[in-house]
Amino acid sequence: TLKLRDIHFVGLVPPEDLPRYYRTGTIFCAPSTGFESFGIVLLEAMAAGVPIVASDIAGYRAVLKDGEEGLLVEPGDELAIANAIIRLLRDPARRAQMCDAGKRKAAQHDWSIIAQRVLEFYEQTIAAHRAILPKTKSSKNKRRIVRVRRLLKWRSKPKAQGAKP
Repeated sequence: TLKLRDIHFVGLVPPEDLPRYYRTGTIFCAPSTGFESFGIVLLEAMAAGVPIVASDIAGYRAVLKDGEEGLLVEPGDELAIANAIIRLLRDPARRAQMCDAGKRKAAQHDWSIIAQRVLEFYEQTIAAHRAILPKTKSSKNKRRIVRVRRLLKWRSKPKAQGAKP
């Protein structure tokens, strides 16, 4: 046996419990060797204030800057993962800096901010097309724009505690 201590295998965790689990960790390790398109799990760990050791794959590299919010290691290199974890365990000050940087990075990906960016993009696109399209008396397009704005604002509002999506 490996004689490991303080390790608990909990199985499937409901999404609403994930932040609590992330916060209990000292380091979040994501040793993926696959093709992650985007590192949502890394953002979740960052939001919880946990430094990260992750595989250096495109999806994770898009989210995590090596040395800032965590450390990137060669995919499949168990020794590199272990060494990165040990380095962070031995350096509480660096972990704290990574936690702070991670929280700032996660805040940039808050859904309300993303929704606002999408809304601004749509408004800019609509304005650009209005400038080049002939003037019409159609109120149908105006109604569509109003509906899109309402939908985006509704989607960006924080959900009430315990509310289902």
